[in-house]
Amino acid sequence: MLTPVDLDELLTQARRNEEIQCRLDQVEEFLLGSREPGELLAQLPPTVAGIYRLEAVSVALLADNRRLDVVFDSEGQGPLGSFRRRRKEMRLILGDLEQPFLEDKPTRELIEFFFPQGPKPASLAVLPLWVSGEMLGSLNLGALSSRRYQKGLDTHFLERLGRKTAFGLNVALLQDQARRMEQRQAVLEMAGAACHELAQPLATLELGLEKLRRSLGADEPLQQEIGGLMTQVERLGTMIQQISQVNDYVTRPYAQGLRIVDLNAASGKTDQDAGGRG
Repeated sequence: MLTPVDLDELLTQARRNEEIQCRLDQVEEFLLGSREPGELLAQLPPTVAGIYRLEAVSVALLADNRRLDVVFDSEGQGPLGSFRRRRKEMRLILGDLEQPFLEDKPTRELIEFFFPQGPKPASLAVLPLWVSGEMLGSLNLGALSSRRYQKGLDTHFLERLGRKTAFGLNVALLQDQARRMEQRQAVLEMAGAACHELAQPLATLELGLEKLRRSLGADEPLQQEIGGLMTQVERLGTMIQQISQVNDYVTRPYAQGLRIVDLNAASGKTDQDAGGRG
């Protein structure tokens, strides 16, 4: 027969399990919201910190994972609270990349590696993010209390948190990939239609200018103006050729915060190639 002490311990454990499940459900609800990878990663650290009442949360994403390149800009800057680390470096520091890593006496090197910004934790937990055999990085939890994460602590709920986070991030990456494929297909179709519609009128214009140029005497004042117009027609022809070679969806900044398709990058041309044509 259970004693009052036993019952009290069971109730305490039940309440603790319910609280753990409630927190996991809150994280899952956040992760299942439709977000772009950058938006998700920007909101993930403060969301997890609020749910688990932590002073420091960060996300280390693998620099070796090409799928994660979409989250970072050309200068390697990603959402606040996220950064890139090489898998080899993570293995050297953690040793095991399969299980959560807990430390209540973290070294300065360990703290700087996983918490380069914000409060410096007195104890931490590093949760590897694995999905379908692919490692995406780690979710890093830090507390100012040295008793929050200690070696030997049950990590079952941390493993579940890591799995849910990895799954949510993977879903966001897959959705982003699908959007990019749709955008790429739309750009290719629009490029093909534009080339088809522009090629014939341009050829007619070029032929008409050439006939007009030949009908005029060599010393006619209009010869120079026609020559200038033919130069512009040639430029249009080069642009149509570029559009016909578009094979990707690449944009560049434009006026008033807008972005437009970068013809050089989208058609696989370098800046040097573009300059050579000018």
